[in-house]
Amino acid sequence: MKTRVLRWTVLSGFAAFVLWYAFGYGDRSFENLCPFGGVASLYGLATGGEFTCSLGPANLSLLIGIVVLALIAKRAFCGWVCPLGFIGELIYRLREKVTRKRVKTIPPRLNAWLKPLRYIVLVLVLYFTWQTGDLIFRGYDPFYAIFSGMGHGTLGWITWSILAIFLIGSWFVPMFFCRYFCPLAATLDPFSRLGLIKVSRNAETCIDCNKCHKVCPHDLHPEKVDVLRHHDCTNCMECIDACPIAKCMTLKAKV
Repeated sequence: MKTRVLRWTVLSGFAAFVLWYAFGYGDRSFENLCPFGGVASLYGLATGGEFTCSLGPANLSLLIGIVVLALIAKRAFCGWVCPLGFIGELIYRLREKVTRKRVKTIPPRLNAWLKPLRYIVLVLVLYFTWQTGDLIFRGYDPFYAIFSGMGHGTLGWITWSILAIFLIGSWFVPMFFCRYFCPLAATLDPFSRLGLIKVSRNAETCIDCNKCHKVCPHDLHPEKVDVLRHHDCTNCMECIDACPIAKCMTLKAKV
C-alpha cells in the first residue's frame, strides 16, 4: 500500500498537469503532452519535414523520453505516469471496494487472444493518420475525449460508445484499455522487453502463496519466474507490496 500511495500521488500529479493544459492554462494544446503523437508524426517528419496537424516537437521529445524510460524500467510510464491508465485503475479499484473481492473475469486463453488487438489498433491508426494527414484517432481515443471534454474531432455517439466500453471494461478487467487497445502500449512493447530494471523473485525464500499473481494488474505470473521479463510489466510494484516475505520480491537491474 505504501508504494501504491506513492504511485497514485505521482499519477495524480501528472493527471492534474494534463488537466491544467486541457483547461487552457498552459502555453500549448494538451495534445502536445501525448507521447503517442510522436509516433503519429514520424511519417510526416520523414516525408515532408512537418508535424502532422497540431502535433509538435514536444510530442516527439516525450516519445523519445518514454522509449528511453522503457529501456531502463520497462513500461513504467504506463504504471506511473499515464492519466488514462490511472483512470482505468481507479475504476477497477472502486469495483474491488464495492464487491469486496478481486475477480479476474477474463480467462487466460481469451486474455492472450485479445492482447494482439492493440497492435491492430496501432497499425490502423498510423496508416490512416499518415494517409490523411489528420489525427483521426481523436474520435476514438478515450484520453482525448475525456481531457478535451468531447471537443473538436470527437464523433458524437461513436466516441460516447467508445467511452462507455472503456468505462465498463475497466470495471471488469484491470487495465482494460492498456491491455487490449492502447497503441502506445503496443509501441513500447519491444523496448519494454529490453528494460533493465525488472521484478525479481528469490525462489529460495518464496512460499508459493500466489499473492503476487493475485494483485498483478496485467495478470502476469511473477510467482513462476525468477525474473519477470514480460513486456506488459509496468513495475507498479503491487506484487512486491503483496509479498509476505521480506525481500523475496524486489526490483533489480537484470540484463
